[in-house]
Amino acid sequence: MSSGSRSRLQELLVTRYVAKREEIEGDCLETPRAGCSVFQPQNSVYNEDAIEQQGEDVELVEDENYRTVHRIDETPKLVTKRQNITRIRDEAVKVLRNIQNTPSESIRAERYDYFSLRWFHTTRESEKELAYYVLQHPNHRPYFFTMQCRHIEIEDLPELILKSLLSEPRETGQCLARFAIQTTNVMPFSVLYHLLEGMVAENEGFQLSDQVVTASVIESSGKRTTSYRFKTDECKKYGELEPELDEQGDLIASAASITCSIEGKRHVQTVITYRNNSRAKNPTARNRYIEVEQTVKCMNKRVLIVENKAEVVEFEVDKEMIPLKHGIPPIGNLISFLETEDIED
Repeated sequence: MSSGSRSRLQELLVTRYVAKREEIEGDCLETPRAGCSVFQPQNSVYNEDAIEQQGEDVELVEDENYRTVHRIDETPKLVTKRQNITRIRDEAVKVLRNIQNTPSESIRAERYDYFSLRWFHTTRESEKELAYYVLQHPNHRPYFFTMQCRHIEIEDLPELILKSLLSEPRETGQCLARFAIQTTNVMPFSVLYHLLEGMVAENEGFQLSDQVVTASVIESSGKRTTSYRFKTDECKKYGELEPELDEQGDLIASAASITCSIEGKRHVQTVITYRNNSRAKNPTARNRYIEVEQTVKCMNKRVLIVENKAEVVEFEVDKEMIPLKHGIPPIGNLISFLETEDIED
């Protein structure tokens, strides 16, 4: 750029000031207070300090979502603030979308084991939606599926069980789905058993079978520990005596299982297992949770062949050998143990 054109441009950027005749002593130049120069960049017009330096009458308005900067008698200009949006990923929604978008031919051969993984940002509704879809679509889910339910409550259990028993048959083979529901520390087994009894009375064809409770007791004697096993099929009686089990602390753990089914639907059954174990970090506290395990089979004809092979084995017995009856740990009656607290009974 030539010097002539540069001076010409400079003249365009200035405003000539013409004083009164009696004050005219010479030409004076005034730099405009509002404006910018192409030769030296100015600060942003939205900078409060720059506005004050310019000497203009400016009105500054702060709003929650907008910042307004304008001069008086001018139309305000709104500048939208950038909002930091943090995307929260729901693990249950992600898994459900993955199952729905995968072809059924491919998803049947998959194995999804989320039982030992921690779920992040799940909600009660998202976990229920995932569980309902898996239970009601055995032909469009992995052949083995397990997950933890951190937000499903005990009030949701009846609907969960009924939906699992209304599943359609598997087209081929069989599949299994297991859901672990964390309960409160104060919820006894009697609450769950009463809930299942209510389902039998309210739903025609709903039935309970294969009721069994197993427990293991560890007795310490010096450096030696001995394990004892107990068993009973009186689930209702066990629910009444369960507080006696809690007093044993970390020495005893139990599991009560009940099979739920609907009359006429042989292809599907749901096993409810109630576990009462001690906590690893706090042995005096109890860890209670419920497992809902659904098994769906196909309706093809099956043939079951059972062969009992009778084998006779003859051998010599030394005097120092332990008798065979002492090699198999006996299984005691759990109800008698809880009533008497005598292991040898």
